[in-house]
Amino acid sequence: MQVISLEQAARLLHDGDTLLIGGSGGGHAVPEALIKAVAERFQAEGHPRDLTLLHPVGLGDMDSQGVGRLAHPHLLKRIITGALVNTPAIQRLARDDLVEAYTLPQGALSQLMREMAAGRPGLLSHVGLHTFVDPRYGGGRQSPSAREDLVELVELAGREWLFYKPIPVDVAFLRGTTADEDGNVTMEKEAVFGEMLSMAQATRRYGGVVIVQVERLAQRHTLPPKQVKIPGMLVDLVVVDPHQRQSYVTDYSPAYAGELRIPLQDIPALPFDARKVIARRAAMEL
Repeated sequence: MQVISLEQAARLLHDGDTLLIGGSGGGHAVPEALIKAVAERFQAEGHPRDLTLLHPVGLGDMDSQGVGRLAHPHLLKRIITGALVNTPAIQRLARDDLVEAYTLPQGALSQLMREMAAGRPGLLSHVGLHTFVDPRYGGGRQSPSAREDLVELVELAGREWLFYKPIPVDVAFLRGTTADEDGNVTMEKEAVFGEMLSMAQATRRYGGVVIVQVERLAQRHTLPPKQVKIPGMLVDLVVVDPHQRQSYVTDYSPAYAGELRIPLQDIPALPFDARKVIARRAAMEL
């Protein structure tokens, strides 16, 4: 494992590469500094160009952070994600047909990471049948230029299924809290772990480069083994951002990281409105 600068990391992306980014909505475990470094390189040099961007969860703050930083014509060729709602700038590119845009089920994309990691041919699922993801009803396309079929309708054992094709990865941007000198990564300050492990495995399966953004470095053999979420054998490079935030609105909350539980009386009650009713209905399904 080697520690490099953000600028060096951004230069590892080549024109036409597929970039996989980990993290979750609201900035949770998002490698923001790496994303910003790519945007700054493009603005300075006009490269990398024609990237395919892959992230199962929408990554943005409804404004300018997250993958919205990459919303420049010619920087992105294609985006495949579970949601565009977090990134209005990407939405505009899709609306103006300046990028090939696809939205596929977040859970299906998450499971696809595991299938890719295992070297299997793709994901077979009933999820998405008879919705806009079904190739008979659009195949998840969100712009006219998105012509390739990423999802196929197949029949197996007398049933219809959707087959989600694998997406080979050239570079992965992931995030953790601490990396040791051997590249082992822990996530003790992160609110979510997400698909970081399977993303690293999938990237290495396709011969890609795994780059992990962390807050700090540790001496080898000092991290608790049970806390390691990405083994060092899967990590090629590490960048350090000592100022990374837990989310876009929180520097650090021990409650978000699972260190403690806030007393319920300290949490303001939600007003009884449609949002609360929807949340209750969702909780009833758990």
